[in-house]
Amino acid sequence: MSADPADGDVLTAAVQTADGTGYAAYNERADGSVAPFYVVYTDSDRTERYGFICGACGSLAVGMDPMGRLDCEDCANNRKPSQWDAAYL
Repeated sequence: MSADPADGDVLTAAVQTADGTGYAAYNERADGSVAPFYVVYTDSDRTERYGFICGACGSLAVGMDPMGRLDCEDCANNRKPSQWDAAYL
């Protein structure tokens, strides 16, 4: 899971998704408990978000809940919620 400088933008790398090819933006990250999560886009121009890729295991099986919690389904990497629902407490 690394970018190839010969491909141009070293901050964007092609990754294989279920829908074809996605583009991981290595300068757009969310800190996780083990490694960061990186934003994945459907195109190299970064106009439409696809999801996240786990920096620990390289999996695209990353779930996000409405409060911003990220969980990798393939390893123990996770991110605590970025928002809190005061009514829940």
